[in-house]
Amino acid sequence: MASHAKEYRTFFYNLKRYGFTFSPEEKKQMLTTIALIAFFYSFNKWGTVTFDFFSGITNLLLGALFATIALAANQVGQRFLAVYYGYDPVYQSGMLGLMIGLVVTFASRGYLFFFFPGAINIRHLTASRLGEFRYYTNDWEWAKAGCLGPLFNIFLAAMFSPWKTNPIIFQFMMVNILFAIYSLIPLPGSTGFYIFYPHIHFWTFIVGIVLGCTAVVFFLPPIFAILFGLIVGIVAMWQHFGTDYEYIVKGGGGHH
Repeated sequence: MASHAKEYRTFFYNLKRYGFTFSPEEKKQMLTTIALIAFFYSFNKWGTVTFDFFSGITNLLLGALFATIALAANQVGQRFLAVYYGYDPVYQSGMLGLMIGLVVTFASRGYLFFFFPGAINIRHLTASRLGEFRYYTNDWEWAKAGCLGPLFNIFLAAMFSPWKTNPIIFQFMMVNILFAIYSLIPLPGSTGFYIFYPHIHFWTFIVGIVLGCTAVVFFLPPIFAILFGLIVGIVAMWQHFGTDYEYIVKGGGGHH
């Protein structure tokens, strides 16, 4: 029996009420994430030899624009699928990664660009989950929703690759690539945390796609970059699954 959340009218009602309606706290955390990423991005772009206020403000606003678009891309797929499964997705900023990013920015004088894009926490919508085989909050569904964040970012970067010679487009691509990579770091406050521990093979697959696509996105057309990433993801997951299977069958004799 399908859940009530997947019924057409219920899904779109939930999508409007929960998926794309943000609480004041969510808005505050999103603005904090965007503001800090913009600060990290523009930290060493306030002039070269002398202080240049106009250059600094321009880069700060560009960083905010890039972060806003990348965060929207990161969130839209996650929220859509979470609602489909009967959950209320709630954005939470990755304060651990943002604080680390603050330290890294000052320590490197802005030459290293690090942050956590944040992640979604999912709340059980009791009425909408009626009919589900596993009625409770399911970490596999959480992982599938979460993986769409980094995937949407890397696909967005790939879609803009035909215009990579434009410096602004190049920087926009880099921000999205970093969103995808940093999202998968398995630490609290990151999407990778909710994928890695319960589903490490799936995490390996997504990491393979992101890193594979990143490696060729500046050299191949978008569709081929994405296909190459998919192949790398499949090989990475298969290799990791194979070593785990060998380890189990041999009673710890293989590589783990």
